[in-house]
Amino acid sequence: MTSIPLALYLLVAVTPVIQLVSGGSHAIPTFLHRYDENGEMVDAQNLAAFNVHKNRTFAGKHVTTFRSGQLNVSVDSIVSGDNITVSWLDIATPAVSDWIGVYCPGSSTESDYLDYVWANSSSTWKAGSGTFTSKLFNMRDDYEFRYYQTIHGKYHAAAVSPRVAVKEHEPCGGRLALGNELDTMVLAWTTDTDKDILVQYSLGMSFDEFTEVPAGEISARTYSAKDMCGAPATKVSATTFRDPGFQIFANMRNLTLNTTYHYQFGIRGSQLQSGYFRTPMAPGVAKSARFITFGDFGVHYHPQNWDQPGAPLVGEMLAEAVQTSRVDAVVHFGDLSYAVGHGYIWDQWNWLIAKSARFVPYMVGVGNHEYDHTGKPPGETDVSGTPGIGFHPTWGNLGDDSEGECGVPTYYRFKMPSEHNSGNSVFWYSFDLHLVRLIMMSSEHDYSPGTVQYKWLEGVLASTDREALPWVIITLHRPMYANTTDAKGDNIVANNMRALFEDLLVKYRVNVMFSGHYHCYMRSCPVINGECQAPGTAPVHIVAGSAGASLQHSAKFPAEWTVFSGLKFGYVVFEANHTNLHAEWITQDIGQSDKQVTDSVDVPLWKD
Repeated sequence: MTSIPLALYLLVAVTPVIQLVSGGSHAIPTFLHRYDENGEMVDAQNLAAFNVHKNRTFAGKHVTTFRSGQLNVSVDSIVSGDNITVSWLDIATPAVSDWIGVYCPGSSTESDYLDYVWANSSSTWKAGSGTFTSKLFNMRDDYEFRYYQTIHGKYHAAAVSPRVAVKEHEPCGGRLALGNELDTMVLAWTTDTDKDILVQYSLGMSFDEFTEVPAGEISARTYSAKDMCGAPATKVSATTFRDPGFQIFANMRNLTLNTTYHYQFGIRGSQLQSGYFRTPMAPGVAKSARFITFGDFGVHYHPQNWDQPGAPLVGEMLAEAVQTSRVDAVVHFGDLSYAVGHGYIWDQWNWLIAKSARFVPYMVGVGNHEYDHTGKPPGETDVSGTPGIGFHPTWGNLGDDSEGECGVPTYYRFKMPSEHNSGNSVFWYSFDLHLVRLIMMSSEHDYSPGTVQYKWLEGVLASTDREALPWVIITLHRPMYANTTDAKGDNIVANNMRALFEDLLVKYRVNVMFSGHYHCYMRSCPVINGECQAPGTAPVHIVAGSAGASLQHSAKFPAEWTVFSGLKFGYVVFEANHTNLHAEWITQDIGQSDKQVTDSVDVPLWKD
């Protein structure tokens, strides 16, 4: 094995890179996930394309001079994820410039629409009638639809729909997480109040006998635009910052290990949501551990095909996996919702993951699109405790990829077991589950020797009892090994990552490092300093960034350490016993029902 000195890595890294350059910008779906006439997704960030009213003013919602038709809705109330059909008829003199605005709340001013649909997208528009169908989500405000026509140079509302109410006190986006103790499970969800919270759990589905979580184990929190670090996250509007409601957390403590519990949660006197989970086994009892891991999820879909491009497809794959097979935990290492300052995305994504997160601990970390910021937080530090504008090394491409969120929504929506081994909230933490110590790092915070995260990482690695926990897995968002040709800045970051703490992986015998960031799959040989090693003598690196965000069709430069790479939607599932870790990349083609094992690897324990 040839050792590459730190100085050589840093020499490579000083290839001119402009500080604070974005690590990557991705199109943000509009609320209705609209596509243009060329089949390209309309980007909610591209205001020049999104703002339908850019060349017109509004006559005013209450100007009824030119009301000519009807705008109807198929339902008068929804729960999150319900479909609604909007129809119109008897519109006088329809034109190609007519459009239907979606407003939430329904009282919004004319220009503050959440999204819109062109009337001519319906085949019958020339007759002054048409329909469209879409999903609506409970964002704690009602909806209204308005049909606009251009008359005398201004937009006039030709028709306005009845209001569509949302379910009051609906418990949305239920999600479990491991607690700081092995016998604790943390339940979180989003709702419209922090009063009269009710959580009950039982050994049976009937709830004839149940335990109610005491008030002292329940907490609620929320956040505002003022907590963010810059626009668009600080801008209050229908499409950017929205009131996120209350994030409720309930600790279910003193649970019996290796036991299935059913639970229900919500507001006392209102309709409750339900789920179930199985508690971990006691130390020394488990013969194996089984995890699902991935990064780069999002909510991207096509309104006429819910499986396009990938997030809902993978969401359904996850839901089926956790409800039909043993999964000890789901681990999502960054780039969660891709909201980047667009609040409605968080509500859509929490709805999507709840299909699996209500049944198995859903453990998250931050990526560049949750945290990276160049704006100053309202206080001296951001929510991670980092002062100023965060981590922006001269050799890096860590920019403003969160679009001002600076970790705030992730911090307030999730609680991870950071008290275990003195971690830092959702940013870095570790947990022990069966035979595995899993360490979640943040690639968006400083990991240089001597920093808080570095010292924490070494402490967690050094304290691991390898008799009880023979497998040490590190997850983080950005990869330590990367070889794409269109992201030279990311390759430089990977080089520096290797220079700064790869030695810890070798010293403490880390078995596998999982990462995302690239929207693809890549697997390395056992590798140190860019050179392949014998199995059981070096960590294996797996990039699993194809969980739903648009796949990254980019060329790869030759690298000795790259064993396999691919472009399909899916996730990695790994199972570890006392002698071997078996990992599989599970994929599914859009429009197909069968899943495939597209790649697999067996990782042995480190050799003495």
